Amino acid sequence: MSRQLKVIVKVSKGSPLTGKAWVNLYLGGLLQVEKFEVTANFAHISKVEPNQIEFTSEIIEDVHYTLGVNNAAETIGPIQIYDINFFIDDQPIALNWQTAIKTKPLRFGGQPEVIITNPHISDPEFNGWVSVTDVSPGMTITWSLADLINSIPNL
Repeated sequence: MSRQLKVIVKVSKGSPLTGKAWVNLYLGGLLQVEKFEVTANFAHISKVEPNQIEFTSEIIEDVHYTLGVNNAAETIGPIQIYDINFFIDDQPIALNWQTAIKTKPLRFGGQPEVIITNPHISDPEFNGWVSVTDVSPGMTITWSLADLINSIPNL
């Protein structure tokens, strides 16, 4: 059975020095949004007004999908991912992440893939969600949707 998945990703520039910035979004490795221009300036999480990037895709139940947020290689400086909202058939789903994969281009040196963890998974101030900072040009953050958890207990 297929359903409609809507995803809203909130991003901003990741530094006061970030110039032109673009984001690509992938679902299951397939490009959903190409070169969305990020115009929201870097600021503290309580003051930033991030850009919202939205897409809707048909998904098939029992298929494991990944969501990738890529800072385009042409971007001048890092971006920051503030929040991601999920909806299935227009119903909001309260999800959170414990781990994600940060894929680094080889030109940045080090390991090409690093597993990052959410340090605020149980923090009620952030409702468990924490932003991903310092997403360098060419870098992708990937979440397995099957590994996301309900951020509200007993849901």
